[in-house]
Parts: sequence; C-alpha cells; structure tokens
Amino acid sequence: MPFLERDSAGVLVATTLGTHARAPIGWVVDTVPKYQVGKVEGGEPYLFSRIAGTRQLSDGRVVVMDRASCELRFFGPEGTFLGLAGGEGEGPGEFTAGITGRCDLVPSPGIDTLRVFGRSGLSLFDDRGRFSHRSTVAWPGQYATHVAGVSGETVLVESQSASKSREEGISREPSAVDFALVELESGRVLWEGSFAGANTYTVWVTGGPAGRAVWSIPFDIHPDAAMGMDGFFLTLGEEAGPEILEYDILGRLRRVIRLAEPVLAPSSEKLDEYIELQITRQNIPDTSREAAFDGLRRRYAEMPLPTILPVFSRLLVDDAGWLWAELYRFAVARPARWLVFGPNGKGLGSVDMPPDLEVWQIGRDFVLGVWEDELGVEYVRRHALIGRSRDDAGESRPTSQPRSRTGGS
Repeated sequence: MPFLERDSAGVLVATTLGTHARAPIGWVVDTVPKYQVGKVEGGEPYLFSRIAGTRQLSDGRVVVMDRASCELRFFGPEGTFLGLAGGEGEGPGEFTAGITGRCDLVPSPGIDTLRVFGRSGLSLFDDRGRFSHRSTVAWPGQYATHVAGVSGETVLVESQSASKSREEGISREPSAVDFALVELESGRVLWEGSFAGANTYTVWVTGGPAGRAVWSIPFDIHPDAAMGMDGFFLTLGEEAGPEILEYDILGRLRRVIRLAEPVLAPSSEKLDEYIELQITRQNIPDTSREAAFDGLRRRYAEMPLPTILPVFSRLLVDDAGWLWAELYRFAVARPARWLVFGPNGKGLGSVDMPPDLEVWQIGRDFVLGVWEDELGVEYVRRHALIGRSRDDAGESRPTSQPRSRTGGS
C-alpha cells in the first residue's frame, strides 16, 4: 500500500497502517514528575481554582492560567512563584471571563508569546507578562466559545451549540461544532466548517425538580482542532473513523491523514465496560451495583449509540510542529496513548502518557500538564520525555525577551 497518494478529488492522502501507527515509538514519558507546582493549602499563588492552560517557556519558567482569577502566574524552573499578569477586569492587560466562564491560555507551540482569550477578546503578552495589545475575535453570525490557536494574524476559533430535546430522546436539532479561520484585524473569514457535535439524550423524570434529566450518549465525541505555525489539524470525532484533516494557513485542505485499519462498532462488551465505569465513578455500594447496572443497561438500550467507536479524542501540535493525536478512551484510569505523526503526515508510533495527566504541552524532552489529586486539587506537572533525539524534535525556535519585574526578575 503506498504511503502517499491522491484521491479522486485530487486531495493528497497520507495513509499509515494502524498496527504501525499504534506500535510503541520507543519514547517514554517518566511516570514520576520532575517538576510540580500547586498546594492543598498555603500561599494563594500556589493554589489554583481550575487551571485553564499552562506552558513552559524556553528558559524553563512555567506560566499557569488560573481560571477564577484570570491571572497568568509565573513560576521559576524550581517552582518558585515569580509574579503575575492579567487579572479580572476591563483595563489594559486584564480579562473578563467569556461565555464559557473562563479565561483561556491559547496554545502557542514553538513560541513564548502568550495569548489569553476571554470575553474582552484576545490579549497578547510577551514571555515576561508585559501586555502588548488586545484584538477582537470577530466571527460574523457566530459567537466564539474557544480559540484553538493563533498563527501570525490568523486565529482558529470554535463555537459549540448544545441542543436538548423537549421530549424524551435526542433533539431534532442536533448539537453542532463550528470552526472558522479568521483574520484578526479585518475579521475576514478565510475558511469555516460545521460538524456534528456530541449529542445528549433527554429522559423525563417523574417528580424530579426539573422534570427531566440529560444524559450523555456513550461513545459520543465532538470534533477537535489544533493549530500549528503554518496550518491547522481537525478530527471530526464520532462517525469519521481514523482520519485527520490537515489545512494550510489559508484554510485550504493540504492533506488527509488516515490510518488503514478496521472500523469498530460499539460492542455489547464495551457498553458493559462503560456502565461499570459509571457505577464506579458514582461510588455505588456493592449491595446496589447489580440493580444499578441493570437500570443503566435498560436506559442505554433506548439510546441510538454511534455506529462506530471514535478513534481520536484530542489533537495537539508539539513545539517542533509535529502532530500528536490522543486515542479515544472512556476509562480515564487507563494510560493515555497518543499517536505521533511526522511532518509528512506519516504515523510514526505511539507514546503512553500518565493516565491522570491532562496534557497541555509537549516539548523535545518533556510533557507538561495538569494533574488532579483525590481531593480535586490541581497541580501543574512536568514529566521527562525520554528517547526523543534533537533530530526527531527539530531545533528549538523560541527566543527569550528582556527581563522585567512582571512575571519574574
């Protein structure tokens, strides 16, 4: 089977055997973190009220976006608090949480420039926390709920619309996820696409306070996107199979990245496994587990399950510009397996991440993410990525800015 070929529409398709792409690449993420920021109690800079992004800068400092305070908090290479920027407000360099109720640190692979998205727009800071300017994220006819990335003066924005049925079942207006590639200054839309989102199932409850309950549909998933320096990647989630679309910076389809492997349907065994996980999460006692299992089984039997199991759940572009795709898993305790794709779209192999780490950044020799303890307290952790050579990762491109009193000295 050829690796690269063009389909009937002339689109370049990069196809890798699924067995090859899923095989271990030989890189290992150490399960013991080498760096941690966060505390259960103590000084406020070390206490986080939900983390909305983190990034390690090229000189080893780490910046953390705290959702409730809308603060960018800077920490040294040893974890010492250095300073902060931003904060809740309407003034220059301040943010107001957007429609999602949060301020988001936008991923910026390969550079130290910091961008924060909130209701007031997209704010730009240098690597010392010095505010530069704010841009309005305009998308005619839509309200941006998320910014997937920025490349130069082009921003990839997302809008999610959730639908709930007024009768038992799935809404006649299915949920949707819309993406657009927009020029920041002009607001001109270079590309946009609308895709099916994750649906819900409405159950009417007799005597319930709201009269109804909204259930997630097992194995359902919405699309995800990640932006690099010269384009972006998109996976369409449920019903699309093992396929990722790659676009250039103008929104032109550059290639389709595809795994050659069988498409799987949700099996009865997988549904049973899914139900067992729900029961475990709800801490249902052993004496009630069987009845709870039977009740959930009956309820899920009424729902139209997806026809295929999702393959990819998240996309991330690393600091060298390579694409990483997290394989779908509904049991969070399992190791998170990510597939690595080279610059030509070829699947090179897989890397297992710590099972409870939400990955935010992948560098040449580290993985940075957020870990939550049994009390729900969040920490930023960095784990060593072992075995990746400089030839694999490319040369480091970020450059440091002059020091200032804000964000470190």
